[in-house]
Amino acid sequence: MGLDMGTSKTVVWAGKRVAYNEPTLLAVNPQRNRALYWGKAAAERTGKMKQDTEMLRPVRRGAIADYAATVFYLKKALAAAQRFRVLKPVLVAGVPIQLSSVEARALCDAAREAGAGGIFLVPCTLAALWGCLEDPEDPTGSLVVDVGAGVTDVSVIASNQLIVGRTIPIGGDDITLLAERVMEVSYGVRMGRIEAAAVKMDVGVGYYQDEMFEKRRNDPDHKGGFNNVRISKRQVAEFLLQGLEPLFSGIINTLEETPPELFEDIFRKGLILSGGSSLLPGLRRRLQDRLNLNVTRLPEPSLSVIQGVGRIITRFGQFREYFDEQMAMA
Repeated sequence: MGLDMGTSKTVVWAGKRVAYNEPTLLAVNPQRNRALYWGKAAAERTGKMKQDTEMLRPVRRGAIADYAATVFYLKKALAAAQRFRVLKPVLVAGVPIQLSSVEARALCDAAREAGAGGIFLVPCTLAALWGCLEDPEDPTGSLVVDVGAGVTDVSVIASNQLIVGRTIPIGGDDITLLAERVMEVSYGVRMGRIEAAAVKMDVGVGYYQDEMFEKRRNDPDHKGGFNNVRISKRQVAEFLLQGLEPLFSGIINTLEETPPELFEDIFRKGLILSGGSSLLPGLRRRLQDRLNLNVTRLPEPSLSVIQGVGRIITRFGQFREYFDEQMAMA
């Protein structure tokens, strides 16, 4: 089985298909120490339950934040993905490049406690590239950027090896929080996480002129009721763009560390963009303009990692030698 357990979503590969794809979220009652809802059911109830219910994200910044919650969630996800129950299935999991040994051990232990027999860890960018290359052993260099909800992985890959790579602690969730903050501070519009995410995906970091959109807000004159406020897409996009500076800097720093022998390959092939948060409107063009590189977004960026993991599973004998022996724990 394959696993991509991210900050925002968990995807499980089983039976040559994506068998589970739901938010990595739990609705819990801390006083009773009980999970009420998980996955899609929990996401649908965000902000709509009593105050004694907490929305818990087991994974943050690509690493386990709550071990017990992660074990519980994995049990539910693995069970839901299997048509026929398999005792102790072996997992291949996509993980951030700079996952520490402690974080890697925690994931392996949680997976075993959830019912897995063994787990092999593979960097997300490597899995994404393996999913789209005809020849995984291609000796030419590839620049791959995987933009997730919690972290962004940047790497240069050649001959099935990570030549240079780094994990940047910024992702789609950070841009959502920034959108929420901008709307409240600059325009007096208070909104929840779901509505802020909708603004993020409507405006993004695109190039705008005089385009406007409207939102309702509490009457600032305290006369009661609501009124509409007109908001400049250009201003919002410029605010959100500032939040992406660490991403741009991380890519530039990675290129500065890249061996010169691989420059020509990267200039010719451009940048490969994957991850669900790479769908942010305007991001691809901003990267092209900033880096002066062609940027290609994979056809299904939110599933690119799990599709690569699925390919590894179907051709496991071909790929096994490329796993880091210290991270591959059978």
